Amino acid sequence: MIVITGPQRTPDELGDLIEMSAILDATLMTDHPTFADVTGLYRMAGWDCCAQATADVLLATSFGWPVKDVAF
Repeated sequence: MIVITGPQRTPDELGDLIEMSAILDATLMTDHPTFADVTGLYRMAGWDCCAQATADVLLATSFGWPVKDVAF
């Protein structure tokens, strides 16, 4: 399963994240996926300006998941 994270500080950013998850068929990290099932993480532009997304990326790298940048 691929998971996705990105900026989620405003309703618009959260809406963009939800839209991108649907387009890419990726599960939101905020949906609390089972980590054993995760095979990679997509991160949207601006992730580094959001504390939650930064924590998601740090978690992914600590688990050794491949991380890929996506933009639309």
